[in-house]
Amino acid sequence: MAATLAIIERAHRGAVEQQFAHVLWLAHGLHRQTPMTVLLRGVAAVYALAQPPPPPLSFGKVTWGAAPDYQTAIGRLTRDGSRVLVSASSLAALAAATDPLLPQVNAVSDLDIAELVAAHDRVWFL
Repeated sequence: MAATLAIIERAHRGAVEQQFAHVLWLAHGLHRQTPMTVLLRGVAAVYALAQPPPPPLSFGKVTWGAAPDYQTAIGRLTRDGSRVLVSASSLAALAAATDPLLPQVNAVSDLDIAELVAAHDRVWFL
């Protein structure tokens, strides 16, 4: 079966609307169909940071739902055999280069990313 590199660059797209079906949920479903490596770049690099989850969204005095749980989604991906990587240069651009990462995520250089692209049969931008 062909290997796929899924690159996720945009983050927090419609967090209210994507409370349960966000881009990492999609990546997990796709990983079940084809072996996949997930690369977090750009603003999506923040998904790799070991931070407490955000509080529920409030509109005035009304609390609505919960923010998407990206950390659990990354854990689910890695438990099912997907590699999850994050761009070191994206972390640096976000002033998060020294922030702790989730234990199952590894930072990669731009040179490593070029090698990843060459090593995969397909590259998808999610």
